[in-house]
Amino acid sequence: MPRISKTFIATLLGGLLVTACGGSTSNGTGAAAAITFPLSTALANLYKSGFHTTVTVSGTATSISNKTSYPFTASLSVDETPANAGATFENQAALQMTTSLTGTFNINNVNDSFSSISQNFLSPTNLLLGVTATSYCVASLPSQYPGTITIGQAQSVVTYDCFKDSTKASPTGTAKVSFLVSAGNAPSTATFSTLETFTDTTGIQTQFTQKNFLIDTSGNISFESLSFIGFLTSNTGGTTSDIQLNFKSL
Repeated sequence: MPRISKTFIATLLGGLLVTACGGSTSNGTGAAAAITFPLSTALANLYKSGFHTTVTVSGTATSISNKTSYPFTASLSVDETPANAGATFENQAALQMTTSLTGTFNINNVNDSFSSISQNFLSPTNLLLGVTATSYCVASLPSQYPGTITIGQAQSVVTYDCFKDSTKASPTGTAKVSFLVSAGNAPSTATFSTLETFTDTTGIQTQFTQKNFLIDTSGNISFESLSFIGFLTSNTGGTTSDIQLNFKSL
């Protein structure tokens, strides 16, 4: 099989992840009143502190050319830096966060390490402006997450137009960020999941990332898990690998 790359094609691997908390109470009429969760508070906490965690991921690596899949398990380090207020993006003041994944895995008895880094940019009022990694992605209409959320809620947040670089001369596709909220591990918590999808210029989905966080009614937030489907680039020879990863954390 081809040598596994050391760098993900990860346009949207990082940042902008939050979670929500939920439950129900009586409103005096016998009906259940939905609990709201302070997403804006959770985001502010996330942007201020960042986070670091290590998870075990398991899945398959599939060679597109020979249609052979290889199971693997790996230890993955997930890091997000606190927001830096001194950045600019598209000629405007911005907050910048760096998200990285690093790890080593064994596929078909071959050990290799990998990493990916992405930069996420927000306006001072937390509008999602853009993401840079292997593509330069700009929000077609800067948007932000809602201030509060409830269990069962799901909606689109922002669409990015992606290009080879900041000249925006060569389109590479479209990235979309959405979210959904599900019940947490206690009545006063909920899981907030961000869904990040990259589609190339032919309309084919080439990457999907889901990140899950736990939030409570006070706006405390913690990383729970992630899943990923995408390709690797080859650092040996600089060509694109035909190995597609499909994994989730255990």
